[in-house]
Amino acid sequence: MRRIRNDGFSLLETLAAMFLLALCFGALMRATGASVALNSRASEYTQASLWASGLLDRTFVAEFPEEGTRNGRFDDTYRWTMKVSTPPESLALRTKVPIHLYRVELTVEWNEGGKTLSSHFETLRTVSERPRAQELPFYARGDS
Repeated sequence: MRRIRNDGFSLLETLAAMFLLALCFGALMRATGASVALNSRASEYTQASLWASGLLDRTFVAEFPEEGTRNGRFDDTYRWTMKVSTPPESLALRTKVPIHLYRVELTVEWNEGGKTLSSHFETLRTVSERPRAQELPFYARGDS
């Protein structure tokens, strides 16, 4: 009687294992691609947030606010629109020092793959009343 040796894998088992490996590799590559895309998008939103933070930090530092809408560009990719308004009277500050409250809405937009993406920021800013020219120190008035 002849014995059949069972030392290795059959061709069918090998093909099934290769098919399973290909399926797992495809799923892994798809997950890696999605991760790279999400990382890229997160990088774009982080850059927009940094641009917005810098612009909001500079707002009202060297100039007194004017209500209305302004827009501009940070660079060739990112553009912004800022709307300055006075909030409702219910949010007004009641102080002895004349302080004005302004609502600042900032939208940063950019294009990615033919699609416009945007990030929206809102804040409230307080600004003291604009001093009259005669109350300013001589170096701020431009006098000699």
